[in-house]
Amino acid sequence: MISPTQTMENTTEVEYVSIYDRPKRGRGRPKTCKLSDEEKRERLRANYKAYFNANPEKERERVRLAMARKRAEAKKRNLENQLFFGFQKNEFPFKDLTSL
Repeated sequence: MISPTQTMENTTEVEYVSIYDRPKRGRGRPKTCKLSDEEKRERLRANYKAYFNANPEKERERVRLAMARKRAEAKKRNLENQLFFGFQKNEFPFKDLTSL
């Protein structure tokens, strides 16, 4: 029979873990992309150019609809101001303030 050595003996010693310590974990999402910020911007720019060059009619339609939506919102805002104030922006009801 072999006599037990230090490495062979059964130990019950376990590393102490405090119940009050918070577990350590990584912050944020893991980084999967190895490109620099400039390389990411360049890649996006190339993707946008390729898409817009492949679909010029669709892009023109998108811009036209966006401009129409912007005009409609401005018109609606102007109408709301007319109803609230009773006059348009450039039409102040009094010509000069001395007549008050």
